[in-house]
Amino acid sequence: MFIHLCANFQNTRYNVSVVISFGIKVVYILKVSIPIWGDFMENKTAKKFRKQLKRQAAPAFDLEMLETLLSSLRTTLNGSISAQSLKEPEEPFLVLLDPESIQPYLERAWALDRFVLDNSFLYIMSLDAQLHRTDFRTLIFFKDGRLIKTRENSNTVMFSLFELIGFDYDFIRGISTRVNGKDTHCVPYVFGRYRFLPLSGPTRKNSSWVNLSKVLHSRTLKGEKGVEIHFVDQHVFQLPIRPEFFNEKVKQASQTVHRQDHLLHSVLTNFDYVDGRKKEREHSLLGNAMHSNAARLSTVPMEEYIRIFQFSLAETALRHPSLRDNPVTDEALQLLRENLYSDLPHLRNAPR
Repeated sequence: MFIHLCANFQNTRYNVSVVISFGIKVVYILKVSIPIWGDFMENKTAKKFRKQLKRQAAPAFDLEMLETLLSSLRTTLNGSISAQSLKEPEEPFLVLLDPESIQPYLERAWALDRFVLDNSFLYIMSLDAQLHRTDFRTLIFFKDGRLIKTRENSNTVMFSLFELIGFDYDFIRGISTRVNGKDTHCVPYVFGRYRFLPLSGPTRKNSSWVNLSKVLHSRTLKGEKGVEIHFVDQHVFQLPIRPEFFNEKVKQASQTVHRQDHLLHSVLTNFDYVDGRKKEREHSLLGNAMHSNAARLSTVPMEEYIRIFQFSLAETALRHPSLRDNPVTDEALQLLRENLYSDLPHLRNAPR
């Protein structure tokens, strides 16, 4: 650590800059501007300020006092940085099925109502007022040990992230419905590196969310109705969901990842990007699911994917709240399905 002291005299003030840095990274800058009084300051401005100080009975600063102040500042900052460097790292999260295991994390969490969520979170928990004894509605666990509690519901938090990504949940769900030929309220949100799993249908109620891109592996809890999920950095969460449901959704998410990779490869090939190689990701739950089901994974031709996107965009537009009560909406969707997309098996199999 380096502490740099710079001082210069200007008019009636002594300007001091204290710069604290580690290597080339500046971590703290303090600037102080102090009036200096002495025999050499006998101009009109100095006399004016001195009269004001005398009226206020303010003590005068001299160079000796300034050095004492800066020395004390150095000592305080050195002690603070040393204490921070010796501080023990936070223990990995361990969340059990017992609701009581949440209480220590609720007490530690920062209370924020407006913030920007990013892809570094592990788990977003939808809180129950009676079960968890709190008026906060959502608790968010981050990879680096941060905790945030908020009175916004969990779906509002996630949907704000989807707005930043550029595609809302209904759009991704619509494409999944078209591709898989099965309409469900709980669909993994998969778009590139963003891979989130709601633990219940977010179109019906507030849901907890798992960041699948941060999950390494999972196991079924014996004798319990739940699944234990192991995240990166040794974070462990026990979730009250049926193992069959969780495994089915992980399989669905892995197949979507596989199809998106195939689509992107097709697009790049059409633009002669044949030498591109996808960076291999570390061992993960979705990667294992893809390898174990490689023989059964199906792909969708690029042309069909583009037409599915077209239909999903049209469906999203026609289902806008401003058109919700318009009787023409359902008729327009039916006409699109029958006249423009009737040859797509994904739309023929999808429920109407």
